[in-house]
Amino acid sequence: MKTNIMEFFTESGQVFTNPDDLFFIKTDEKGYNGIISLIFYSLMLALVIGISTGDIAITGILLVAFIILSLINKFIQSLFAFIFARLLGGSGSFMNTFNLMSYSSVLNVLLIIGVALATIGIGIIIPLVFLVFLWKMVIEIIAVSEEHNLGYARSFLSTTGIPWIIFIIVVLILGLI
Repeated sequence: MKTNIMEFFTESGQVFTNPDDLFFIKTDEKGYNGIISLIFYSLMLALVIGISTGDIAITGILLVAFIILSLINKFIQSLFAFIFARLLGGSGSFMNTFNLMSYSSVLNVLLIIGVALATIGIGIIIPLVFLVFLWKMVIEIIAVSEEHNLGYARSFLSTTGIPWIIFIIVVLILGLI
């Protein structure tokens, strides 16, 4: 049990320091630490936000909502990335794509720190959220690249590029802009 916990946090640190090597190793191993990371760090973020509101009911609602919404969001995002990666010549599995892309939730640690610093001033949170969003995108591109044996350009297209192009086309067709 102790070694599993140590391994979990070691892998979390590797997401920050060396995601290429972590994902290279994880493509051969069939574990679920990425999905566990998604659940754990989403819960921690919800807990900190809830505590900062000072209301126990809101904290409970946030805990449930963050778990459900995080899992659904990452599942859908992984499904699109998997489909597009396969269309672009990738060779990975869906479950491993979902697991590896879920590691991006480790970066919620920075948002937790940002929420704590927001007590000093709210201005810190906006650039921090933007930077975490970009960094998560990079982590997800690396994950798809390693899992599907694609280069970074095709991984970018499968995780971000093609979904955004489709979104823009749909918005333009529906005339929502």
